Amino acid sequence: MPFQRWNLQSRLIVAAGVFCLGYWFIFSSRSRIPWRKDAGLEYVLSDDSLRSIENSTLGFQKLFVINMPARTDRRDAVDLAAATTNLKFDFIPGVGGDSIPEAALPPEGSRESIKMLKGIRGSWRSHMNALNEIVHQNLTTAVIFEDDMDWDIRLRPQLRAFALASQFLTSPSVTPSSLTNYPISQSENPEDPDLSIHNDSSLNPTSSFLNSLPLSATSGSIKKEERYPYGDPKNWDILWLGHCGVGFPRSPSSSGSEEVPSPENLVLTNHPDLTVPLPKYLRAHPFGPLDALGSSHPPHTRVYHHASGGALCTVAYAVSQRGARRLLAEFGVKRWSRIWDDELGQWCAGSDFPPSPPSFSSSPEIQNQEEKRRKLGERKCITSQPPIFAHHHPPGGESNIGGLGGGYARTVESKYLRLSVRMNLWALIRGEGIEGLVDQWPDIERD
Repeated sequence: MPFQRWNLQSRLIVAAGVFCLGYWFIFSSRSRIPWRKDAGLEYVLSDDSLRSIENSTLGFQKLFVINMPARTDRRDAVDLAAATTNLKFDFIPGVGGDSIPEAALPPEGSRESIKMLKGIRGSWRSHMNALNEIVHQNLTTAVIFEDDMDWDIRLRPQLRAFALASQFLTSPSVTPSSLTNYPISQSENPEDPDLSIHNDSSLNPTSSFLNSLPLSATSGSIKKEERYPYGDPKNWDILWLGHCGVGFPRSPSSSGSEEVPSPENLVLTNHPDLTVPLPKYLRAHPFGPLDALGSSHPPHTRVYHHASGGALCTVAYAVSQRGARRLLAEFGVKRWSRIWDDELGQWCAGSDFPPSPPSFSSSPEIQNQEEKRRKLGERKCITSQPPIFAHHHPPGGESNIGGLGGGYARTVESKYLRLSVRMNLWALIRGEGIEGLVDQWPDIERD
């Protein structure tokens, strides 16, 4: 037989080839199991600038998780969830508030910060340590997570759509004048300015109108850099990916008419996104109010915009090197006096240089200097409604996340996430397909 005439080297090459072919077949088949369908997000798949989102750090340089060393249960859960979705996390040791000396508190606001509960002080310093690590390693981009976060198994399609929105909203080429070429629709903002839960984290007045533009209408309209799927990091500070609810964008009262569409007040819409629950499920906490998104846009709509309307909870946020340096200088060195998510929300809603009142006597040269100064002071924070990452309320006791309406979460669940990784962890570990996964917030009525 011909096979008998082959030498040992030939036989080994053939055997290795057969082994590799079998290995490829098995694992490539697994990567195409049904639960990775894109749920209405198919149109973002062909953009070359988004390829790196498929890697284990989602197109960022690193993913950091803040975790108290004693909470090994949370670290184990995070690592298991990461393993089932091909993510790689680095851990930042959490800090106990009683270990922070008064001398380490930033001078501005220290009279208030020293009175903070030790949990709040520890949370602040833990986030500062994560920012310090990003600055120290000179990372271009990174994401900071809290260790009770959760995500949908269709995370990467969700992030591809978010990346397209971020590219557009942070591009210097997108201006109020260029937006006149897009099919922007205007509608009333359903947020109640007197009852908004975001008034503490944004001092800007609630906008009366929403300027909405379909994300699909922005395709091919701006220059892209394949190195940066979320847009050039020199043009953004924060991508607020996980929260407990955000307000629609708000403009400073001195900035001019809110009715004129601009990148700052634009709301990009993605419909249908079948990873978004029905409006009746859009609330951050069992005791909290329903999100305004449920009445502002059709069901199964996800929106993207500047985070100038206030935000709650720092479940997950990406920072650029530029953003990490600015935040660490502001809140690690200069000042700190409030709970971290309030500080971050108000920072995103503000500017290093608040706009000066318009002066009709200013020369063109002075006006140009003011415009350059304004650009330097801009804080660019982009967010998504509903969030892409959300709090997981685990079994084994009450969550330590207080409700906006009072009380603590007792139900085992993850708000906003239909095919939650944490809620389906056992099924994912077993390798079950979509038929074995539980949709927390199904379109059909619950019993």
